[in-house]
Order: sequence, then C-alpha cells, then structure tokens
Amino acid sequence: MATAATTYGERRFGAAYSVRILVTLGVLGLIVGLWAGEQDPRTSSHPELVWISVGLVAAVVALWIVLSKTVLTISDSGVRRESVLGQQEMAWSQIVETRYRVVPISTYSHFGLIGALLAMSSKSRRALFTLELISNDGKKLKITSTFRNADEAIGIILARILPPMVESVKARLRRGETVDFAGISLSATAVIWKNTSIPVSEISKAELAGIYLKVKRQGKWLAAINVKSDKVPNVLVFLEVLESVAPQVKSTGIDPLARVRL
Repeated sequence: MATAATTYGERRFGAAYSVRILVTLGVLGLIVGLWAGEQDPRTSSHPELVWISVGLVAAVVALWIVLSKTVLTISDSGVRRESVLGQQEMAWSQIVETRYRVVPISTYSHFGLIGALLAMSSKSRRALFTLELISNDGKKLKITSTFRNADEAIGIILARILPPMVESVKARLRRGETVDFAGISLSATAVIWKNTSIPVSEISKAELAGIYLKVKRQGKWLAAINVKSDKVPNVLVFLEVLESVAPQVKSTGIDPLARVRL
C-alpha cells in the first residue's frame, strides 16, 4: 500500500507499451490483409498499395514517438502530465475532487489477445484504472492504465490527497452536517440514497465491486446502493469515512485495489 512518505521526491511514469503493441499488430494485420487480397503479390504491380503500406508503417512509427513523449510526473508540488500536445499540471492544494473507476481485466477476456495486451499496462495485471483529478477551477487531469505501473502511480496520488479530504468530511460530520456525494448523502448516523435512509449500524458491506459502488444492508440480498463508482465524486473518501462511522464495515486502507472486488 502506498503511504504519504512515498510521495516525496519525483516519480516518473511513461506510457505503457500495450497500446503501441496493439496498434502495431492491428496495422500489420491490415497490411497483410490488403496484400493477401491481391492475386499478383509483386510490389511493382501495386504502387498504390506500396504507398499505403509505407504510410501506415510511418503512422505507427509516429505513434511510438508520440507516446514515448507522454509522461506522468508525481512530485512534491503536484501532478504533471506531459505529451506532444502540451502539459497539464495540478498542484496538490488545487485538487478538490476525484473520479475513480476500476475495470476488471476479466471484462475484456472475450477479446483474447487484446485483453491480454490491455492487462500489460497494469502492474497488477488484474484491472484497468482511471483516476480523474479535478481542481478548484474546474480543470481535469486523468491518469489511466495507459501509463506503466498505473496502479502504483494512483496509489501514490491517493495517499497524498485522500487523508485531508477524509478529515474534512469527518469534521463536517462531527459538526452534525450531512455531506453530499452527488446523490448519496452521508451523516454520522445514516446513508441516504433516493429518499431512503439507511442507518450506518445496519450497513453490512460497502465496496467497489468492479465498476460499481455497492452498499449492502443487513438482512438484504440485493445492494441498497448500486451505482457506477465514477458517478460518485470522491468515492474513496465516502468509503473511508463510512468505515469510520460504521465500524462493522471492514477497513481496507488507501491501496487502489484493496477496495475493489474484481
């Protein structure tokens, strides 16, 4: 699990090779298919196909060069994403909201080789991650499994930004306030969803089950709350604070995969 201590210094995460390999195989397959459809395989007989093939290969080379310049940097000052299109930077103090989604690799199993290549982008080999950071002025910076070791990068970021967010919500609950998470409201005594109030003492489980946030009530088979996790702002903050007011819900810490049932 990432800790706050690991955020000091500077860490750089380059683009994963999976996308590049996938596109390269796709283009090679297209080129082979184009030439296989011709009865005369001699290049001199098909100058147009030659130029098309050269153009496709050049496009793949350009893609590799472009993605090689895509870098995610995590430093003491914040998060920076660089690419040939420019640079996005967000200071830690500017981040006020996160949107988080984990897609199990098994979702892509029916794609065979494609699913395997997508899995290569994650150190865990079990899931594809998306973490979107939103600043106080509305700017967005997204970290996905297109970066190598994306789970590690996301773990470092969450370890830095979640503790103050969690403490802020806890302080509001101690003052008797109810905190809204885009439709899900949390107080010190209850979770409110679609006009239904669920006492925190009756919550048996709260977790990210694949791409969904699920909250179960004691004695109920179906989840009382079942919503896509990236539709809930600061969903990990919600889970951590809920665990503090509902001690029967098992705590799993900040590890980006620990809360996810794949």
